[in-house]
Parts: sequence; structure tokens; C-alpha cells
Amino acid sequence: MFPADGQVSPQLFDMSMNGGVVANWQPQPWPVDSFTSSRVMGGGAGWSEINTAQGVYDWTILDAWLAASQQHNIQILYTFLFTPRWASSNPNDRNCSSQPGTCDPPDDLNSDGSGTDQHWKDYVTAIAQHSKQSSAGHIAAWEVWNEPHNTWEWNGTQAQLVRMASDARSIIKSIDPKAIMLSPTLGWSDKQARDWMANYLAAGGGQYFDVVSLHGYVFNAGSYGPPENMIDRLAKYRAVLKQYGQGSKPIWDTETSWANTQKARLNDRDLQAAFVARIYLLHAANSIHRLFWFLWNGGLLGGLWLPDRHDHTKKGTLLKAGIAYQQIQDWLVGATMPTGCSANLTTWTCQLSRPVGYQGLVVWDTAQTCHNGKCQTVPYSVDSKYLNYRTLYGGRIPITNGTVQIGALPIVAENQ
Repeated sequence: MFPADGQVSPQLFDMSMNGGVVANWQPQPWPVDSFTSSRVMGGGAGWSEINTAQGVYDWTILDAWLAASQQHNIQILYTFLFTPRWASSNPNDRNCSSQPGTCDPPDDLNSDGSGTDQHWKDYVTAIAQHSKQSSAGHIAAWEVWNEPHNTWEWNGTQAQLVRMASDARSIIKSIDPKAIMLSPTLGWSDKQARDWMANYLAAGGGQYFDVVSLHGYVFNAGSYGPPENMIDRLAKYRAVLKQYGQGSKPIWDTETSWANTQKARLNDRDLQAAFVARIYLLHAANSIHRLFWFLWNGGLLGGLWLPDRHDHTKKGTLLKAGIAYQQIQDWLVGATMPTGCSANLTTWTCQLSRPVGYQGLVVWDTAQTCHNGKCQTVPYSVDSKYLNYRTLYGGRIPITNGTVQIGALPIVAENQ
């Protein structure tokens, strides 16, 4: 296990939201959870949606995000995706996830990365200047393409994307030297993605990013996979990075949740809460610097909150998973994890410490489950120094006879 280094930063807790939070359609209240950054990807802010014709730009949705970032004191991570049809090398490609042609390279960029790449350079220049000159917030970090290992997202070559990353870095850094450049973001879940990254790095892509970006989904072939699956997948991904000299760069997980509830078969609200807590614990313990939950108001897609059925401007309902997000943030931020997290058969433990003498022990058991509001538990013996424990829903319970009950939902035993 790779132990976390230093205190867990508030920046571990980041969030993705759909456009209803900032757009005029179906307006929704800002999330009550505390987070430091939000990822903006498509939803009216993609390349094709902003750059509607050569030299024509519609900044409406992006400006709404920038204004919200300033109002709520968060940073923006912007993800490039969606080639405009007018600039696409294959404008009638209907295999793309968005409009036809949006997953294909620009038509002024050859397969070996040569060509003027002017369409891309014009857009990158325009959005970087617009962000820098905005009277509201600005974009702090830039992710050069979303999941290019999937042909419905990117149907070009690694060499083309390396060229685009090179041009983007040169332009953005000249406008905002403090900007953070991220790698193309790939899933760590299968060999295809790792091979794509290996080929990208072999083509020289590593010199153009400051941060490694990945998508840390843990499902198996579309169905539910436990958060603990990430340990093996992260190790394999890190091995690829190390092979190409990129192993020392920080890693951000810019999209993670249990994914689609129906496909993942994770319909139980308690198990959703357990997933949130365990995935954050394991990211912290394995030195992932940031985790962008996908997504706050996502409904089936990892939703932590539900809108009011009749009035979307009302407070809505914070789900158990949303409560778990708040609680695990309280447990972790400012704490150190000196020994990371480890497993003894199905029982997982993570040690926490703080400078004031605080010691905590997070425990859960992957063999237990929950159903219809009831969760299985088994007894677990803890050291006599632990006086009480906290539940994932905010309860605080004295420990008697050195024994606590543990299940799928983590608890934290404390000496204070």
C-alpha cells in the first residue's frame, strides 16, 4: 500500500455538476457540500458548442461557470473535447458520442501530427484569453481531451493529440503561466486504456502535462465493482507512468463514482454512501491529489442530491451518499494517514492522526451488505485507547468493552 504523504488536503474533494446549476434551464441551488474545484466538460462549454463557426464564439455557458466559480470561491478545471463539425476531418462520423464528426481530429492536422493545427490553436488562444480577461473567475487547470482511448470520444492518433497538447501548453502558458496542464484523461479500468497511454507517452506526450489525469471507475464490465478494486488498477497504471518517466507527477482522478446506478446495480442508498466513503479513503491513502465526484446532481450517475420534484430552485434532498461525502471530508481533511489503508481478509482499516494527539481508526468489512435501510454488521475489537466511534451519518457512540460493530459502511474509532 502506498501511504499518503502529509495531511489530506481539502483539494481532494472536488465536484462535477450538470449545467442546471448554472444555466437558465432547470435552475438548481448550488451544492451545500464544501468542495474546492469543479470540472466543466461539454454541456454547452465544449469546443464545438462554443466555437460554432470559424472565428465565432458563444461564451454564454462558460461565462456562467466562471461567474459561479468566483461567487462560490472554487477553481475551474476545463476539459477540451468535441471538434466542431466545420473543422472536423470526418464531419459525418456518426460514431461520435456527441454530434457527428466531434470525435475526429481537425482537418488541418495530419495523422503523424504535422500540419498547421490552426483551428485548434485559434480556439485554445480564444478560450485562454477569454478566461484570463474574464471579470469573473478564470480557468485554473486544463485537461487536453476526454477519454481518447474510446473511439467515440477520439478517433484520431496519439501523434495528433500529442501535437494538440503541445500547442495547447505553449499557448495557455504564454497567457497564464500559472495554469496547470493535465494529460488526456483515461480510464484505468482496462488494458486498452493503459496501452493507449503507453503509446501516447512513447510519442512524447509526457512533456506537455504537469498532472496525470485519469478516470477511476471500478466497475466490472459495466456492473458494480467495489471501491477496493482501485488498488490493483492504480498499481498497473502507475507502472506505465513509471516506465515512461512520469511516475513522480501528481495524479488527479477527474471523474469517479459508482457510475450508472442501473448498470452498476447499486440501488441501495446505504451502499451508495459506503461507496463514497471507501473510494475517498482509498484515494487519500494512495496519494491521489484530487478526486472530482461524478456527479452532484447526476441522478442515476452517482447522484448525491435530488431536486425537488416540483420546484428545482428549492433546496432538494441531500441523499445518504451526500451525507457520507460531508462526513468523510470531515474525517480526512487535515489528518495524516501514516500507514495508508490495509486489509485483513475482508476487513479494511485506515489509521488517522492529527497534531493534537488525535488518533483514529477507520474500519469496514467488505463481506457485509445493506438492504432496504438495514445493514449487516459483525463485532470488531479495537484498542482500549479508542473511546468512541463516529458513523458515516454523523452519529457519535461510546465504545464499550473494546468492541464496535462494523459493516459495509465505514466507522471511525477515536481516542478523543
